[in-house]
Amino acid sequence: MRQVKPQSRTGVRTVPKRSAKAAPGKRRNTSAMSSAGRRRERPSGRVAEWFERLREGDFATRPFTWGTVALIALVGIYGFGVGGHAQAMRDAASAQANRLLALSGISIQDVRVIGRSHTRKDELLTAVGVERGDPIFGFDTETARQRIERLGWVETATVTRLLPDTIRIEITEREPFALWQRGGELSLIDASGRPITDEGVQDFAHLPFIVGFGAPRAAPELLKLMRAEQPQLLSRVRAFVRVSDRRWNLRLENGVDVKLPESGVAAALAMLAAHDSKHRILSRDIAAIDLRLPDRVTVELTETAMNGTGLATEAKANKGVLRPGQAARGGNT
Repeated sequence: MRQVKPQSRTGVRTVPKRSAKAAPGKRRNTSAMSSAGRRRERPSGRVAEWFERLREGDFATRPFTWGTVALIALVGIYGFGVGGHAQAMRDAASAQANRLLALSGISIQDVRVIGRSHTRKDELLTAVGVERGDPIFGFDTETARQRIERLGWVETATVTRLLPDTIRIEITEREPFALWQRGGELSLIDASGRPITDEGVQDFAHLPFIVGFGAPRAAPELLKLMRAEQPQLLSRVRAFVRVSDRRWNLRLENGVDVKLPESGVAAALAMLAAHDSKHRILSRDIAAIDLRLPDRVTVELTETAMNGTGLATEAKANKGVLRPGQAARGGNT
């Protein structure tokens, strides 16, 4: 009788497993079996897993969506700031707050000025740029200070708020030094050579009168020297004329021109004072005294004196005497 192999409970015939033994002389393919029977190891973190999927081409679009949204937001914020919209909003909010404070009584009602002597009141108020009732917190003190210091008479200025309703301005004015004439224009200058004003200069006729380009820069040194060593001669000078921005001519009150050298001015003035003390040459009928040569004083007579005497005189500094001689060479070089 034939034996029947038992069937499985499902009615499907079972097939006996083949032996895993390799045929004699052949190696068993263990790599394929090990890779098929082992689960793939996943990356340890989300970021690493995302990069792994990106490498295999299996990734979601959500990160790119969020990145695009963030980029658009950053561009919008940058444009908002660069375009000045943020500053405009802040300025509008500040202005509104200042208006509310002004309505509550914190507003400019008075402007006090300390130290003003020559500065015109209308110019000063224009530079301050405020009106009664303006919000006091909306007033820019630094900008007002800069505008005030641009005025000719003002050297320094300090601007402060005095709550609840006052602006205090303290100014230091420039000290007038001399009257400066150049190219037919007349200005009042300070000791640094900076022009102060062109108006009302006739009120300062007692100041030294300097002429020529470059004179404001060089005049303080000459005046300081003469005040210290030759005050009597300084009192007789009517104008200081700068020649070619190299040297000075002194125009005395009697019309005599004293031509000073480019260097050694102190020695030349001392020599002139010595000759005048001994020979009173500054009181003679002369047109000019030339001190440009270090060893002599050359005197040029006026035309009247030349017709009367036919002589000019030349003083030797090393001998300290006057003697007849040829007429001195004039000129303004």
